[in-house]
Amino acid sequence: MESLLKKSKKEKLPIDFFILSDNPSAEGLKKAQKYNVKTFVLNEMPPGWKFDKFSEEEFLKIIDNISPDLIVLAGFMRIVPKNIVEKYYLKIINIHPSLLPSFKGKDAQKQAFEYKVKISGCSVHFIDYGVDTGPIISQRAVDISQAKSVEDVEKIILKNEHKLYFQTMKMILFENWKVEKRDVIFY
Repeated sequence: MESLLKKSKKEKLPIDFFILSDNPSAEGLKKAQKYNVKTFVLNEMPPGWKFDKFSEEEFLKIIDNISPDLIVLAGFMRIVPKNIVEKYYLKIINIHPSLLPSFKGKDAQKQAFEYKVKISGCSVHFIDYGVDTGPIISQRAVDISQAKSVEDVEKIILKNEHKLYFQTMKMILFENWKVEKRDVIFY
């Protein structure tokens, strides 16, 4: 998230960011203050991956009031409820630390390391009803053959995630695109 803020400021992009977190002590909230970005915290989120009815309504109320052009998830480790996906379909993007459709879900870097793949990477995709199953917008392959640990894989992929997410965010906001079936086409 900080990488997106920093690069956007450096390039003087006409973007108004806001940060919505499900964790009141998230490091991202402190970093957002550094960039004078407005922040919101979803209060009393239940533990785990799912929203409860109250937090789902709170999320929708905040998002509806802002009416964003794009919702960029960063470190948001929850399944977005169906009615939010329906309302904001093709306006919510996520980055995942693998070359989807491989190694979906939690601990993708660990999965790649344990499977002994030589090439992994990161993918930016639209959110849909599944976990890491939405139309893929962009991907970047990285060589992890020299990684000696899961932590090495995480570092290699993270460096590329920052670059790819920023480039993809700019493309979605400032270029023409469409989705045909699962194919995201820029023109």
